[in-house]
Amino acid sequence: MNIFPRFAAVFLALIFLPSLAASAGTAALDDVKAFLDATYYPDRPGASVVIMEKGEIIHEAGYGLANVELGVSITPKTIFRIGSVTKQFTAAGIMLLQQRGELSVADPINKYLPDYPTHGHVITIEHLLTHTSGIMSYTNLPGYMATGIRDDLTTAELVDIFDNLPMEFAPGDKWNYNNSGYVLLGAIIEAVSGQSYEDFIAENIAGPLGLGSTLYGGPKLIPNRASGYSTDDDGNIVNASFLSMTQPHAAGSLLSTTGDLAEWHKVLTGGEFIHDESYELMTTPYELNDGETYPYGYGLGIGKLRDRKMIAHGGGINGFSCYSLWLPDEDIYVAVLTNGAAAGPGPTTVAKRIAAMVIDDPYPEREAIELGEQDIKGLLGSYSGDTFPPITMTVEDGQLTMDIGGFATETILAESRDILFMEHSIDHIEVEWDGNTASRLLFHTEEGVPPDVVSRTTE
Repeated sequence: MNIFPRFAAVFLALIFLPSLAASAGTAALDDVKAFLDATYYPDRPGASVVIMEKGEIIHEAGYGLANVELGVSITPKTIFRIGSVTKQFTAAGIMLLQQRGELSVADPINKYLPDYPTHGHVITIEHLLTHTSGIMSYTNLPGYMATGIRDDLTTAELVDIFDNLPMEFAPGDKWNYNNSGYVLLGAIIEAVSGQSYEDFIAENIAGPLGLGSTLYGGPKLIPNRASGYSTDDDGNIVNASFLSMTQPHAAGSLLSTTGDLAEWHKVLTGGEFIHDESYELMTTPYELNDGETYPYGYGLGIGKLRDRKMIAHGGGINGFSCYSLWLPDEDIYVAVLTNGAAAGPGPTTVAKRIAAMVIDDPYPEREAIELGEQDIKGLLGSYSGDTFPPITMTVEDGQLTMDIGGFATETILAESRDILFMEHSIDHIEVEWDGNTASRLLFHTEEGVPPDVVSRTTE
């Protein structure tokens, strides 16, 4: 359940020395090993990492601690919450039902949810899949993620949280990441199948495919499950805040391992379980009403990595963050699952850096300069935009910092007065100036994807 899918949390930790096969270049794999050894430490929450090339796993290892209090190490068998990576399973469930003739993605949602108020609009299943429905995402409601997310709710009760909220735009007019839409997809799966979403995933996907560690989260005991962590204002590791796993539902309630995700990837792209035409729909950029396309299909994003085509998605949920990507032309798959306590590069950056090294086209390192006093002053203030959380630029202890929607505060470095970046990140922020005052910030977070733009609202 990713509130800001392109800004995952950041993490540090290390455990077993990874076993690296020789199918990729030896030098590239040595670079991967050195990068992971430098990124993760044995006494912090960490990560499980898998790299697959042409269907064969060339690296699989656990790093850091699955449980800090007990000193339990992460292994490839450790189970993590996968947040919004759940969405590709939900989308695949819809594809299965379409393949069986039980629904069509072109169907209006009222065919299956007759009581859902569409405010005079025709909202299709495809609109939900592609985040173009215009329905308000309940996770964006002020204060909801702090308090409301703790309550145990049925599917109907969860839908009641947002069903009468005003539409944000007409279906198909815009793209806006939307957890409400995927909750509704879960409700449609339940209505069509007669099963709970949890049982549908277990009996139609995880069970038949032998994904024994892919399951719906909740209070039940789950062997090998990692504990989730975060950090307090002083940087100390603390247990992640509680949320009821009834709340993310089909938008983010699944758990898995890197091994299961690697196997799932082979099945998803294999053409038999999910047919080729279904997967093509899942990975085709969606065409908006004005003819423009947005690089998102059904539960999967379409982008580029080092100018290569990439299919990817991230996930973030209390105490956990993850990212998986596939380079189809090179047939490289990478998944990184983490259990919190941000202190270094997050799973998105780690996965992308790994993939870039494996294809022998690593990302360059940015060199930071010291900004002048006038440039720093010109950057300070608040900014807002349509597709990005509000931004506030301040100075703390002499360092330029950026508050992202009240959820994260990042230290900001400068490559030049026109290019800003965050430590460990491969993304960058382009600054547009009006004289000596910054007027807009352009967040470049995916190759081949238009930047998110925020404009100045205060001095």
